[in-house]
Amino acid sequence: MIKAVILQCPNQACDFRYPAGEDEYSIYCPVCGEKMRIMEYDIDNDYAQFTKNKSLRLECAVDNVRSSYNIGAMLRSANALALDHLYLCGYSPTPQQSKVRKTSLGAETSLDWSHQPNILTLIQQKKTDGYLILAIEATSNASSLIDYRLPGGTSSVMMVVGNELFGVDPAVRAISDAVLQIPIFGEKKSLNVANSFSIAAFYLSQLIQQES
Repeated sequence: MIKAVILQCPNQACDFRYPAGEDEYSIYCPVCGEKMRIMEYDIDNDYAQFTKNKSLRLECAVDNVRSSYNIGAMLRSANALALDHLYLCGYSPTPQQSKVRKTSLGAETSLDWSHQPNILTLIQQKKTDGYLILAIEATSNASSLIDYRLPGGTSSVMMVVGNELFGVDPAVRAISDAVLQIPIFGEKKSLNVANSFSIAAFYLSQLIQQES
């Protein structure tokens, strides 16, 4: 248990509310200047424990994603979802860069990752090794991610996400076993690549967990 301190402005016309540290008990409202009301709560900050129970491998290749912050976010998600390996391909930055480490929050220290200069060579080898190749891409002929089911006999899955602007390498897409799209219903038809990675990795990790 930890003590949470919430400050709330007593001015009903303002009504600003936010969490604060112990050294901010007497702070004045940054919006209207009224002295803030102090409220304390005991909160449970422990994480629920879930057991990884799967024999199927889930790996991911990230191809030519330029943003250090997107890569850092993917490393963090990959670690949280217990991916077996993350391949950073092409000019994707690695945790050797400080901007990546700033966003990953140390996730790379307990996650298997490596850099690969050519994603096509990597994916061709993975197909030879018997991996199921799943490209995450928004295209007119893509299947819905949430409707996808793993084929019987699948033992290893390689998820592929591509460049922020150009998507998955066309040669990689052509040899993928399936091209899957996150169903989107709004005006914007694509998501930030790190968000897409996290959604797809979560869904596939659940499929694999169910198959174990």
